[in-house]
Amino acid sequence: MAHVREVERKTGIAYEVRWRSGSAFKQRSFKVKREAERFALKVENDLADGTSTEPLVKNSKTLGDVVAASLAASKPALKPLSYRSSESVYRNHVLPEFGHRRISTITRAEVQTWIVALSGKGLAPATVHHCYVGLRKAFKFAADDRLITYNPCDGVRLPKAHTADAFAPAFLTAADVERVSAAMDASAPGGLLVRFAAFTGLRAGELMGLRVGDVDLAAGHIRVRQTLHKIAGEWVVGTPKSRRSTRDVPLMHSGLIAELRKYKMMHPHSGDSAALFWPGRAVGTHAVDFLRVLDVGSFRRNYFRPALRAVGLPEMRVHDLRHTAASLWLAAGFKPYEVSRWLGHASVTTTDSIYAHLYPSDYTEHVTRFDAYVRDSTSA
Repeated sequence: MAHVREVERKTGIAYEVRWRSGSAFKQRSFKVKREAERFALKVENDLADGTSTEPLVKNSKTLGDVVAASLAASKPALKPLSYRSSESVYRNHVLPEFGHRRISTITRAEVQTWIVALSGKGLAPATVHHCYVGLRKAFKFAADDRLITYNPCDGVRLPKAHTADAFAPAFLTAADVERVSAAMDASAPGGLLVRFAAFTGLRAGELMGLRVGDVDLAAGHIRVRQTLHKIAGEWVVGTPKSRRSTRDVPLMHSGLIAELRKYKMMHPHSGDSAALFWPGRAVGTHAVDFLRVLDVGSFRRNYFRPALRAVGLPEMRVHDLRHTAASLWLAAGFKPYEVSRWLGHASVTTTDSIYAHLYPSDYTEHVTRFDAYVRDSTSA
């Protein structure tokens, strides 16, 4: 029940509506008795419907309060890089717009206007989508705590990713891989690193986190078990992107295996299975330093991009060597589900969405097999 009582204030008579919500009492004051009685009736209706009355309290939490609580609650379950990314989205895009607002006052129309404004600033559709997901997650956290009765992100229209904006993977042919890596052999082990990335498909963080013991040449595969990422200036050891990303990747190129065998023999920490497999570069001199972490960003700027230009190939990312591995595997006739497993995709659906256009289109063998099946079935 909601009760209205008359109270005396310094500014005059006020009418206070007081009610119990869960184990706590809530209250709100009005200058006019009729407004207080109407409000009390709304409170009783909400209580009868089982609806949260938190939005009716003037001093309800701001979106900034909810974001802080949501981040704190999700931090133990998030990888450091994912947490840092979420924190960045809130800090740069969400909180400047809504952080000071009481969460119960933000409307769907305001969220839609914000989405349109983000697109107007030139943000890519994928970035706008990340901002929307962050805001929606905060509102869901508030709804779960019964701070709001509905999620204002429901029904919001997001910008579509146009073909020009969509990410288009870049690929190298096997001959291109040899040309680029040969141009980097003078900066060893740069050439070997390019061949390795193009024939194993490891992600950048997986390349940086690869250890001596993970390269099992006797078994003929690479064990992907840990990653390294630079977060706030510090190198942080993590696990691969998903459970399926923890995997074994076969070494199927005899030339690469021979090179890796020689490289592993000359590695100064070859007897330490926990030592990092790829070296970094000393600051200033760029000399190989096996005690430093391979910085893929620096590797791309100082070695990979110059090599691409030297052999007349368009600019690309180190991550595109992962796409190259997928394209080479598919061109060699390996099944999509095998490629998906070696890449560490969450499912073969992900592989299909990126590489379906690379699947073999020669169905001669399939036609012959099916024709023989139908012929045998009808003649039986």
